Amino acid sequence: MTGRELLMGMTDLDGSILAEAEAFRTEIPVRRFRPALAAAIGAAVLILAGCAYVALTEPEWFGQFFSRWQEQGLSQSQAAFVEENTKVIGQSVTKDGYTLTVESAIADSYNAYIKLRLSSETEDVMNAENYLPGYRLREDGTLEDYFYAPDHPDWRYSAGSGPMEEAPDVILLRVNQYEQQGAKSLEAGVTYRIHFPGLIGYYSDGTDRVLTEEDFDFDIVFDTLHDESLEMITEPVVASFSDIRVNVTSLELRTLSVSVDYNGRTDEKGGICFVDSFVVLKDGTQVRFRPYVLGSEGATCFLTGPIVLEEVDYVQLRDGTKLYPPEK
Repeated sequence: MTGRELLMGMTDLDGSILAEAEAFRTEIPVRRFRPALAAAIGAAVLILAGCAYVALTEPEWFGQFFSRWQEQGLSQSQAAFVEENTKVIGQSVTKDGYTLTVESAIADSYNAYIKLRLSSETEDVMNAENYLPGYRLREDGTLEDYFYAPDHPDWRYSAGSGPMEEAPDVILLRVNQYEQQGAKSLEAGVTYRIHFPGLIGYYSDGTDRVLTEEDFDFDIVFDTLHDESLEMITEPVVASFSDIRVNVTSLELRTLSVSVDYNGRTDEKGGICFVDSFVVLKDGTQVRFRPYVLGSEGATCFLTGPIVLEEVDYVQLRDGTKLYPPEK
């Protein structure tokens, strides 16, 4: 297995399950990341860029990022959330002629998107298709964490990756609480370390090259973090797709993600019922679910854009079932 396959292809979802999910999906691809490996790596790396580089403020950059991912632009409440919650950082480290700058981040207590920009003294490296942090094994065989709290070694975070589209000099580190592994929520005021054990370039001709084995370390602190959630289930409901059915006991919305608990399956196919589900905001904006952890008892999904929970009108599941906030 190559380094690229290791970092870009982390999945233990049975091939037949993945094929079934892909065969029926419309807009939202299913990605499944191996829990054991997720806990070992400790952070999610998403190499994804908005559009060709132009001079943008950091909130504008994240606004473009979510607008492209959401595919219909951001609502007024979403744009305001991005403007108010983007943290400008601006820390740089240079090793072997490569400079990584942590430019900004947007986060809640369960997820963080951290934007880094890569520059180099050699022009040819900017033509590489992808850039990923290197990887290094500890003595016990586990991978060094990309994101952790130095003062809290027992706090762990999940890992996953996705494709980069344009802006090849941007690395977007996505960090997620991984509840099934007992991960600790992100907390304001705590020092977190971003740790890249070197850099690897992956080129369009299929080759790869270690750019540097030197460490890039950054310490960041979030001043404030949203920790609110909205439970949409007051009594169990059935979610279904094709011949798959699960009993949903909890569907908890957060500003950047969704957590679902269900029963009725002994395999991971239950999570397919939530592919193509979406949140509808009061102004009609649709915010899609993108599942990234599927299990026999639950699923965790990214949202394609941030949401203000007070603006939620309802959730529509893949089978058309609508869930309304409890006050409705």
